[in-house]
Amino acid sequence: MAGGLDRVLYALRLKKRPRLQRTRGEVLQSVPIRNSLVEWMKEDGGEVSLIIPADQKRHMRWLIRAMSLPNKRVVTLDDVGSFVWERCDGESTFEQIAQELSGRFQLTRREAEASLAEFFRVLGRRGMLGFAVPESRSTQSGADAKNRPGGGRKTSKGNRRKSKGRA
Repeated sequence: MAGGLDRVLYALRLKKRPRLQRTRGEVLQSVPIRNSLVEWMKEDGGEVSLIIPADQKRHMRWLIRAMSLPNKRVVTLDDVGSFVWERCDGESTFEQIAQELSGRFQLTRREAEASLAEFFRVLGRRGMLGFAVPESRSTQSGADAKNRPGGGRKTSKGNRRKSKGRA
């Protein structure tokens, strides 16, 4: 009964969903993945421009047409943002990108990680990036995974790998 009520409250946005707390190790091993709906291009000066489509809900489509609003938004990233965006290829981890960032822009490791975390937080909230987070070893051991039905994939909502949204 309480689960159903929580779902209704979440849907009405009267209650916030509990956020998963990730360890530093899990965050460092997470892999940022670009949203496939966001197009991007590299300009001549090296800056990356993100082309973000407008919200396609029914009332927004009507409003866009009625007010002659553009159906996309363009965001141009600076040198650091462009450098990071190009490395969000679905293969590089947070840690690898932070190391490259600190080497390229003469930042300390701590500065690079803090800047990168904030950049990812903003892009994640806006739906431009998603994050694949490895399952922690405490929630799944190799032997348990092989014996679990479904080939070792966790199916409970809180433990499956995330590919979009917040990390």
